[in-house]
Amino acid sequence: MKSSTLFLSCLLLAANSLSSDVTSWRNGGYGLYPDATPPLYWEDPASILWQVPTPIRGNACPLLIGNKLFYTAEPTELICADARTGKVLWQRSNSYEDVADITPEERIRIKNAIVANEQLAAKLKPFKKRIYQLTRRLRNDRSNEELKDQLKAAQNEQAELEAAAGNIPAKFKKPKTHNTNGYASYTSCSDGKYIFTCNSLGIVTKHDLDGNRIWAKVMEKPDHNWGGAVSPQLIDGKLILRFADYAALDPETGKELWRVKDPQTFGPPASFQLEGKWFLYTVRGELIRVSDGKKLKSQDWTIKQKTFAFFNTPFVSENRIYVVHGAAGIQGDVYCMEIPDTLKELERRGLKRIWHTVASKERYYTSPLAHEGLLYIFSMGQVFQVLDAETGEIIYSHKISGMRGRAFSGILLVNDKIYVGEENGVAVFIEPGRIFKELSRYDLGENRSTPIFEDNIAYLRTIDNLFALKAKDG
Repeated sequence: MKSSTLFLSCLLLAANSLSSDVTSWRNGGYGLYPDATPPLYWEDPASILWQVPTPIRGNACPLLIGNKLFYTAEPTELICADARTGKVLWQRSNSYEDVADITPEERIRIKNAIVANEQLAAKLKPFKKRIYQLTRRLRNDRSNEELKDQLKAAQNEQAELEAAAGNIPAKFKKPKTHNTNGYASYTSCSDGKYIFTCNSLGIVTKHDLDGNRIWAKVMEKPDHNWGGAVSPQLIDGKLILRFADYAALDPETGKELWRVKDPQTFGPPASFQLEGKWFLYTVRGELIRVSDGKKLKSQDWTIKQKTFAFFNTPFVSENRIYVVHGAAGIQGDVYCMEIPDTLKELERRGLKRIWHTVASKERYYTSPLAHEGLLYIFSMGQVFQVLDAETGEIIYSHKISGMRGRAFSGILLVNDKIYVGEENGVAVFIEPGRIFKELSRYDLGENRSTPIFEDNIAYLRTIDNLFALKAKDG
């Protein structure tokens, strides 16, 4: 165990223990809530402190700052709610037309055109289907004048609808995204005074806690048609984010400080400090110096046939970093990497591999978690695996019954219990240790978000609702 990294780990744990605010994804990337005492049975009506409908979905996790909850909604909304009641205090849109330097009249015109085009998409479905069917029939009956007339009429009606919707300039058109991921899968981050948001339009914003937008920056669009999910982080006085490249912005101004090209990635990098210098380590095994963005010697792992399948955040524990990734039927890899003793050694040689274990060959959306000598991982297919953190030996592998959806909700350590969940809504609390023991489970509806915790309260964003769940007093 190295003293410099041990000090960092203790510092992070102390910060998580002393502050009830949750200011970034997975509470600093670790998923640790050592002092939280939420209820175990979330479907119990007595546990529901309040429940507020969220008519527009979002996959990102909420943040908690004082008595305010901050969360996002499709496609570009930032919402602030009262943490005591769930009541919305303010809501801000951060789309192209909101942040662009254009006249108020042009802004209204473009917004109206976008709304009209969204309504048009539903109206056009039957025409497109009709045109497709008539075109196929004409291939086999090219001389049929009646079919030609029907096709022309359908095409003309479609053209009239499109013309009536209004024109949207190319720079204001949203990029493609997968319906599961959407545009609002980036969890915001905060320094306690300001909120920094990203969305899959490639837009970054800074707001104060009252909803005033301080600055906005339009960057490149995500490099995958599924959209993006690399939540922003504040590290060493820089705002670290990724749409198509890793980049650092000045949080004060939004000015880009450096940029590092890399392959497609969906999980935020882990960070660690050595001799006062900060570094990023990605799920692909890339090592990046935060001060200037220089990429150092790294592993640069790949996955055969599924080169994009890197979804989570490595876990830093003292002088070790644990990484898990894979693809269904192709790969399932777990690595333990060691941070060297000195800055000179790190910058010259990078990290050292301690062990590598072949795990369940699946995707790993959830981030790993190390606790008391054990490493916990959870696959997309709901396989919960526990490894010896020192050797990489698989202690047990357990398929959690009753789970059917993809496991997006991250592994968390809540007090002395392990939390895992899946998108259909089933989540369980598990006893840590070398034998699988389920303590409780709940199902509050479809969700792809990860809950956050404050003392004896849990906050959960589902597709349809925002919940606050409180343990009974005494």
